[in-house]
Amino acid sequence: MRLFVKSEPEAFRLTVATVFVVGVAIALGYLIGPLAGVIAFAVVALIALAHDVASARPGKDVLHEAERTGHEQASESERGRILVIANEALTGEVMREEILKHKPKSPVLDVIAPVLQSRSHFMTTDIDRETRAARQRLRQTLRCAADYGIEATGVVGDPIAPLATVEDELRRYNVEEVIVATHPLTEANWVEARILERAKEELSVPIRHLVVNQQGEKTAVS
Repeated sequence: MRLFVKSEPEAFRLTVATVFVVGVAIALGYLIGPLAGVIAFAVVALIALAHDVASARPGKDVLHEAERTGHEQASESERGRILVIANEALTGEVMREEILKHKPKSPVLDVIAPVLQSRSHFMTTDIDRETRAARQRLRQTLRCAADYGIEATGVVGDPIAPLATVEDELRRYNVEEVIVATHPLTEANWVEARILERAKEELSVPIRHLVVNQQGEKTAVS
């Protein structure tokens, strides 16, 4: 569940604003009609939600900055580390061909499973189903990596600020390559399309885009 407030003063201001908006809506409903009150409340609520979404958007070049600095847990002797953004699970032949085939030694995987909520669910914070799906994708990818003897760790992405999770992992580790697995772009969720776009725009490390269908079959690589 999304938390809109982070402190008691913010909670107080939100409570006061909510009481004010509800009061105005009730007054308009009494003076003009119920429909006017409903419309007034809906308009103010949409403005507030739009502001909240805008404020959660990371600034430009945050991924580039994270890639360039940090590396809190980097090690000079560490094997090549790949950041995998798993909008679809990497399993079976996809794992073997796209991870092991391209490296002389087994790499270390850092897996992020984004929460692929719809825009409407993002607004209403109704993301329980999408969060469960992300956890399942993460489990499948890590299980497959273990089956192939690949060291891997992972997290479910932040549902409110998906890019923030990518930024955190780039600051934590020295990543040699980024693999973004998405559904076909004609079917891709707005979250996965946005992450892919920002990664291509901002990162200097090699980026491999895997197009994987819902059956886990690779259909394209770029």
